[in-house]
Amino acid sequence: MNNNRSVLFPPALLLSILALSGLFACAQETPESAEGSVDSVSGATPVAGDTQSEQIIVEAGDQRLVLEEILRTGEVIWAMDFIDADTMIFSERIGRLKLLDLETAEVTSLKGGPVVLQTPSGGLFDVLVDPDFAQNRLLYFTYVKDVGEGRSAIALARAKLVGTELVETTDLFIANNPSDDHAHWGSRVVMDSQRYLYMTSGDRHVPDNAQNLLSHGGKVLRLHEDGSAPADNPFAGRDDVVPEIWSYGHRNPQGLAIHAQSGELYEQEHGPTGGDEINVIKKGHNYGWPVITWGEDIWGGQEAEGTEREEMEQPLKYFLPGTAPTGVSFYWSERYPAWQGDLFSSTLRGHVDRLKFEGRQVREEERLLADWRERLRDVAEGPDGLLYFATESGAIARLVPED
Repeated sequence: MNNNRSVLFPPALLLSILALSGLFACAQETPESAEGSVDSVSGATPVAGDTQSEQIIVEAGDQRLVLEEILRTGEVIWAMDFIDADTMIFSERIGRLKLLDLETAEVTSLKGGPVVLQTPSGGLFDVLVDPDFAQNRLLYFTYVKDVGEGRSAIALARAKLVGTELVETTDLFIANNPSDDHAHWGSRVVMDSQRYLYMTSGDRHVPDNAQNLLSHGGKVLRLHEDGSAPADNPFAGRDDVVPEIWSYGHRNPQGLAIHAQSGELYEQEHGPTGGDEINVIKKGHNYGWPVITWGEDIWGGQEAEGTEREEMEQPLKYFLPGTAPTGVSFYWSERYPAWQGDLFSSTLRGHVDRLKFEGRQVREEERLLADWRERLRDVAEGPDGLLYFATESGAIARLVPED
């Protein structure tokens, strides 16, 4: 069970979308595979765990863990979650959502979903399984939505999974800062124990969006499960602020996790050149971007005031040089006892960061899987207590205790 995305049940999501003139409509069939069918030739290549050219070993205390590669799809895998103990759901940025049988490595494409706009760095992003999925079959996902005139916006949608088809797909939220820029989307989503949704939204290469309280850009947003703004959000009821804002002053936040014991919300984001951050998110607080940053080269010659300013939060951890962080997850299982409670951050720099905290201080820091030489997009704890990893080359792998 992944206790980071929702605190009640393993989380995950769904979408599927196929390419059509730059748009991806999931309800159609591609030459690669028919949606709703087992992917025998969909680019999802099952890989036996011991067929890597060199076995990658990671030590966790007294344990030796082996990286077991499950499959390669050949497409960017942006996010993954778990439907049940045997089934993962994962998103391909190109616009497809798929199920993976964790025992057989069999992959099934899903039908239905929204129309996703694919851009050089955008498309289908996060997937989240409702904590009550066993009863309501609901899934949430974030994606790039075409809003016309060459512009796009980040959107949050919900659908119901019936068999291998997504039905009743509904947009719950569309950010109010559309742009013709194709980067800095943010776009993670989690659900807490009270069923509030938290969603990240990037600044879309407009740094001042992050301090503009009338813009959804550069924010962590808090929503009801129907997409509306809760009345107890920090700025609710004000005419000069959009009501969905939970925190602001963020650049490109691509990681979000709930600490299962404290209930605190942890966020991580890309800095400009260096200065990537991990933050503990507090209601209504300002995290500084672009006024303060530990990185350099903001955008278009704009300069920060420095690294600190009164009433602006400091990161729990910042990285110099940068790591290009993506997904973030806490580990709570007993399969790797030495790592219980540690935070894991996947990065595009070809490694996973492991951080052990003592209060608000980092007591241990370790870089893992550099020998894998992959750009990592996500990390998640599976219901089997193993850590799973997804990459831009379309690989999914897990760390298994050595026999």
